[in-house]
Amino acid sequence: MSVEVTIPKLGLTMQEATVVRWLKKPGDAVKSGEPLLEIETEKITCEVESPADGTLSEIVVGDGTVAAVAAVIGLIEPS
Repeated sequence: MSVEVTIPKLGLTMQEATVVRWLKKPGDAVKSGEPLLEIETEKITCEVESPADGTLSEIVVGDGTVAAVAAVIGLIEPS
């Protein structure tokens, strides 16, 4: 079963973020806690870590796209 990569809520008033760039591409192996992508909010730019070990199977929201908090932006197939 796929593990969802989502936009994290980084502040009480945060409602959306922009995916700045993915650091991995589909088919790449990822480890839990490893930086997976960068997002930007009104206040900060930060890295989002992989929630699981496995393979990045799909990027749902590409670079430069705005997504809501908790939106699924990618999928990882566990190893």
